Amino acid sequence: MVIATFIAATVTNVIEINVQIFLIFKKRTGLYFWSLLVASWGTVLHSVGFLLKFFRLCKNDYANIIIITTGGVPMVIGTSVVLYSRLHLVVEDRRKVRWVLVMIFMSFFLFTVPPTVLNFGTNSRNPQPFLRPFKIYEKIMLIGFSSQEFIISGLYIRETWRILGVTLRQGKDIRRVMKHLICVNIFVILLDVTIIGIEFSGRHQIATTYKSAVYSVKLRLEFAILNQLRRLVRKNGGSSIYATPHISSFANRTDLSLDYEPVLGSGSGGGTVLPAAHHQMKTVA
Repeated sequence: MVIATFIAATVTNVIEINVQIFLIFKKRTGLYFWSLLVASWGTVLHSVGFLLKFFRLCKNDYANIIIITTGGVPMVIGTSVVLYSRLHLVVEDRRKVRWVLVMIFMSFFLFTVPPTVLNFGTNSRNPQPFLRPFKIYEKIMLIGFSSQEFIISGLYIRETWRILGVTLRQGKDIRRVMKHLICVNIFVILLDVTIIGIEFSGRHQIATTYKSAVYSVKLRLEFAILNQLRRLVRKNGGSSIYATPHISSFANRTDLSLDYEPVLGSGSGGGTVLPAAHHQMKTVA
């Protein structure tokens, strides 16, 4: 019953996510859009694969593994790419962003290829040599991907906190938005901790389906983050909430159109422009 509930929650969340994706994005291009879309579809496949396996709806174990893997890889890697694709909104150091991309590439080869091979081995005619290595590597894979998301979310929190310090004397709206972004990213980290806890408790069937549900929740939280970022470039009557050029460009791919020069802070109240943002304005003007 618990497994079925998690699977149903995953499918429901993904349907809602896809509806929101196609309603919000007016320009259906870019890494953020496609990684969000691919990760959501992967989450459904991953969940359906375990549905077929655990309830024996498909008795071909290899077919189940193919479906689970086809869904699991884009679900996990895709979510990391989603996190990566919005890092440039708050991180000024391009080297940090590039290193995150390198980390994601390395995690693909380290944490998806070996367990996939071992998983096929556990369902072969001679599974014994593969069972123990697969169980060990499965936990390594879980910790590896969770650590990767900890790093990306931690970097986002750190840089957002830095921006919050710069905007400390500015309007309440921008401070509230930044604090909300920090809280959402902390919650994402806590969700990863719960996945690790359930996996190490030995409840494998619950852990796998719960993982799909958690990743669907993470993707739903992306819209909370997206909406907050869009608030930074939204005009509200006579006052405006502004953002850096990166955030403005990001928001402009959704249903917002910009007709003003973006800065960090309130434009009419003597707001402060970050040095990096001011330089970028000159280069893109």
